[in-house]
Amino acid sequence: MQKPPRLRPGDTVAVLSPSWGGPSCFPHVYELGLRNLESLFGLRVKEFPTARMAPDELYFNPKRRADDINAAFADPEVSGIIASIGGSESVRILPYLDVDAILAHPKILMGYSDTTTLTARLSQAGLITFNGPSVMAGFAQMRHLPPEFASHVRSILMEPMTSYE
Repeated sequence: MQKPPRLRPGDTVAVLSPSWGGPSCFPHVYELGLRNLESLFGLRVKEFPTARMAPDELYFNPKRRADDINAAFADPEVSGIIASIGGSESVRILPYLDVDAILAHPKILMGYSDTTTLTARLSQAGLITFNGPSVMAGFAQMRHLPPEFASHVRSILMEPMTSYE
């Protein structure tokens, strides 16, 4: 298994939409999630083209969604990748993933819901992936959840530990 390097304050995370175009439907929620990534975790955000695409445009372009994932892994500026939101049918992106290139540039990949299709595929290929909050479902609500939530996410993504309970 390939373990990606941990994130550090100042690192850049890619935000993209491998499933649904939630940011185009609820931009205020999405923007709040981006602000929280920056202000609470000290991360820089690099939005990829699919991040704000409309749901129909994403649905009809599974290759474009995979292209963003491939590009985010190949981008030397990007240290981690966080899905904007879950959705449905991301299974359609799997044939377009360049798994060998992804494994050549291991990075944190996190999301849940339908993003689990992507994280599971890459986990099966040997990359340690993270089932955790997305920009719109988790990071956007971070300031309204118990402080332990943010602390736990920070420890998993940014603090070296040998094991977790």
